[in-house]
Amino acid sequence: MFSKVALIYKPTLKCIEMVKEISNTFTAKGSETILFTVDDLLPAEIENSQLVVVVGGDGTFLKASSCLQGTGAFILPIHCGRRGAFFDPISKPLSEIVEDVLRGDFIVQYYPRLKACRGSDCKVFINELALTSIDQGKITGFSIIINTPGIDSRLEFEGDGLLVASSPGSAAYNLSAGGPLVDAWNSLIIITLLNPMQLNLRPIVLPSFATRIRVSCRGFASMFLDGEKIATLSRGEEITVSDSNNYLRVLRFKPRRDLLRNVIESRWVSFHQG
Repeated sequence: MFSKVALIYKPTLKCIEMVKEISNTFTAKGSETILFTVDDLLPAEIENSQLVVVVGGDGTFLKASSCLQGTGAFILPIHCGRRGAFFDPISKPLSEIVEDVLRGDFIVQYYPRLKACRGSDCKVFINELALTSIDQGKITGFSIIINTPGIDSRLEFEGDGLLVASSPGSAAYNLSAGGPLVDAWNSLIIITLLNPMQLNLRPIVLPSFATRIRVSCRGFASMFLDGEKIATLSRGEEITVSDSNNYLRVLRFKPRRDLLRNVIESRWVSFHQG
């Protein structure tokens, strides 16, 4: 079913051994495979792949997804990292997983992605846009303008920054910052403020359809997409966030996931008596 397969992996001993087994199985079944570490990955190297196998954690998944800006490739996540919000537990041998994929014995989960535009330069992201002051340790002013078919609002606040997250991204930085956890199947936009001075402000959840959000900072600001710094913005420079109509197609082997366990279990602190 997939004749060209790219494998992207975290360069640890455990992940390397898993990648070898996966690659050997695909090759034995007649698929052409190419391998990249997450640190060496370039978008042009995987643009012709029909399937991208991600062996690592959420960071590896995010890097792979950022390289799939306009391609129609599918992603198969295989967990081999610290955090696994995008991953399901491995319940069978890797060779059997590959055989299931080649037989078409899977379902596809469509992850909605958002688009951030700085002027005419637009990039798609899966988790969140983060806008923070470059003067770390000092609060500054931020502006949020929300336009939907039924809303025309402007919010100004002082704080450390803000997040504009997608539904899948609700389980990442957004959750750590006090934002809500939502089902990744939904197409939503979540605005979460970072340490606002105004204590009555709470996260805002909006439908992504026909919604446009413009954010800016009173001072110089750093712009991050999925944890990667994209630009330093001048005072008052606006970033526009909207629905991208671009979905990440992720292979799953069961229709429902234990989202709470996948997200919370790996981030829960347990204290042991010494």
